[in-house]
Amino acid sequence: MIKRRAHKRIATIAGALSATTLLTVTQAAAVSLEIERATSTSGPTSPGSPWSCVRSGDNHTGTMVAQACWRTEGDWFLIHDSAKDGYSAVVDWESRDPQNRVHRAGFIFNAEGYASTVYKNKNYPEQNDIRFRACLGNWSTKKIKAGTCSGWITRG
Repeated sequence: MIKRRAHKRIATIAGALSATTLLTVTQAAAVSLEIERATSTSGPTSPGSPWSCVRSGDNHTGTMVAQACWRTEGDWFLIHDSAKDGYSAVVDWESRDPQNRVHRAGFIFNAEGYASTVYKNKNYPEQNDIRFRACLGNWSTKKIKAGTCSGWITRG
């Protein structure tokens, strides 16, 4: 009797975990990543909303290696690479709807090299929040280097 109850509990827990995993995978699969290379060396020309920026640093030296900035007016990203390290500066971003669900997501790479600043203009629904962080990555593989991202910053 006790064995049967234990098996029932295990089956119930396993079923709940499977459903949770399936729900998570289904939601994540609904958003395809937009992976782009920013090449524009000029950004917005009109004065407007200020830039919100976040920096990724080198844990060994404490110096900034990548900077990602967002400007609400016009939906602009700025990506700056400030290290001779062989990696690209990258902005990892998400557009979240008013229910905080990821609507769109992606990476924008600055593969222009050391000391370069590039811009990328996007277009998001006005009611969405933009969540982003600065990272290091490799443009040729389209991958982010583990452990290099800053904390996330959210702007409306």
